[in-house]
Amino acid sequence: MIEHTGRPHRRAVVAVDLLQSTAYAVRGQRTVLVDAGPAGHEPRLLRGLARAGVDPAEVSLIVLTHCHPDHAGGAAELRRRLDVPVAVHAAEADWARNGTSVFYDALRPFGHVLRRTMRPTFPAFTPDIVLDGRTDLAHHGAPVTALHTPGHTPGSLSLLHHGEGDALVGDLLAGSMLRGDRPDAPFFAQSLTEIESSVRTVLAEGPRRLLFGHGHPASARSVRDRLARITHR
Repeated sequence: MIEHTGRPHRRAVVAVDLLQSTAYAVRGQRTVLVDAGPAGHEPRLLRGLARAGVDPAEVSLIVLTHCHPDHAGGAAELRRRLDVPVAVHAAEADWARNGTSVFYDALRPFGHVLRRTMRPTFPAFTPDIVLDGRTDLAHHGAPVTALHTPGHTPGSLSLLHHGEGDALVGDLLAGSMLRGDRPDAPFFAQSLTEIESSVRTVLAEGPRRLLFGHGHPASARSVRDRLARITHR
């Protein structure tokens, strides 16, 4: 656990339910907010942080696991309210600017649905920080590494918290791949090979828990067992 001076030990990775998605506060000396949720949910997110004992003034950075409007719709407003930068992977930056070049072909119909239901406007925002590959975010105050783990979208990121051993994986393993209801089309991934490679990248770090942008926390072991059944039949 992370020790905060004058406070009891508390979990360093805190989930905030935003109905369609989940944001996470990752605490260290400062706090990194992972995903911003849909536009209009900023008050819900800030209330959720307060209930978890996270002072919004602690937040030093917003990192988006990817730029779908259900994860990134509130990023510009939260950046304004909290006065902190927003970081995305390089492959997602054009989506934030103009809504193009992020969706795989298999995912485009889903992207159209998101645009119709959430009506994002462009430019949604211009990212302050563009990430690529493996990036240590310790200089933002939290012991976190962002990994490029494509599979759901080309610019998907997973974040590893080194103190707690948690991995935040956005949509990488969420949805049908874990539910098992569409084993031949794992959540619109471009290819099973690509998503398997990203899964191995995350699991090689030995996380104790995996936390999803859509879904509930799960132990790394249970996910690993499930993946073995789905992908190595």
